[in-house]
Amino acid sequence: MKVIVAIILILLVVFLCMKLSISLFFQHAQDDDECRITFSMLFGLIRYTVRIPLIKVDKESPGIVVAHKQTVQNVSESEPKRSKYNPREIVHSFKEAKDFVHHVVHLHVIARKFFSHVSVTKMEWQSKIGTGDAAKTGLVVGMGWSLKYGVVAIISKYMRLKTKPLLSITPSFQQAVSETKFVCMIHFRIGHAIVAAIRIIKYWRGNRWKKETFNHQANESY
Repeated sequence: MKVIVAIILILLVVFLCMKLSISLFFQHAQDDDECRITFSMLFGLIRYTVRIPLIKVDKESPGIVVAHKQTVQNVSESEPKRSKYNPREIVHSFKEAKDFVHHVVHLHVIARKFFSHVSVTKMEWQSKIGTGDAAKTGLVVGMGWSLKYGVVAIISKYMRLKTKPLLSITPSFQQAVSETKFVCMIHFRIGHAIVAAIRIIKYWRGNRWKKETFNHQANESY
């Protein structure tokens, strides 16, 4: 019996220490969009991919249409599914996110602790921008560089940026062009994600845990 308990504890520790890798690929080329998110464990032996090959605005009625499918490596691949989100549903989603933030005491502290354990090992962001007018193109390119540097600054502040970001913007002065490609890979241990989830439940407003308790333990490390 003790041997079984010991084996279970060892497997549990191994699982908690296991790293989860998330790869994000997004590409926009004029009216063609594609988004792909891949979750992998055990050096890629276990892999799950969500593909969103099409994101567009429905011209017939207000809303956004998304075509997506899920893929489990070497196991199965679902048929493409189309989902439509109208403005009311989108606003409702933002409202739910706002309510979630409001209900967790000091959610930003919990998130900061979790993100401090997230490593960014790959980041590429390439864009091609043009408006057909040289002056306007130069202005848009400048805004694009400001946006990219701002995103990198936020990531390096809250996460472990272990690679040099590859950023580029190619201006097109002769024609209107809108293209971008973003690739990012992050890693974190499953145990850190579970601890963050437990803290969110623990400090949910309305339960028996008090805000003072959180403030007392806010500086605890994992």
